[in-house]
Amino acid sequence: MARIKLDIPDTLPFQTEIRVRISDLNYGNHLGNDRLLAYLQEARVQWLATLGVTELDAHGIGFLQVDSAIQYKAEGFFNDRITICVGTADWTAKSWDFVYRLTLPDQENRILALAKTGMVAFDYDARQVVNVPGQLREDLEG
Repeated sequence: MARIKLDIPDTLPFQTEIRVRISDLNYGNHLGNDRLLAYLQEARVQWLATLGVTELDAHGIGFLQVDSAIQYKAEGFFNDRITICVGTADWTAKSWDFVYRLTLPDQENRILALAKTGMVAFDYDARQVVNVPGQLREDLEG
């Protein structure tokens, strides 16, 4: 079976840190894959807040996550510090990807995971996909 391989840029414009909570562990006693996806959203929303936009109002549009891919490299355990770096890639007129690198700073920045989430610009009132506002792309590529 073919495995996904993500090519994430070395430098990403935003960084935050999250600690693994006991409620983030699965029956394997390590960070659950569903929780890691929530960490991606948390980091993304924190970055957007620094730019003065949200997922529901980003220069007049919202956006929807339409796909995701995660390449796991290591396990995360209770109370681990995880650094999450976020950027963007693969822009089109109506879509783009957020890309992520998650590292373990207490383990010499060992990579925990690489990820991407595909987004489309969305008008929630009209319930349709729209063009990405130029200002949003400028902000995120900044």
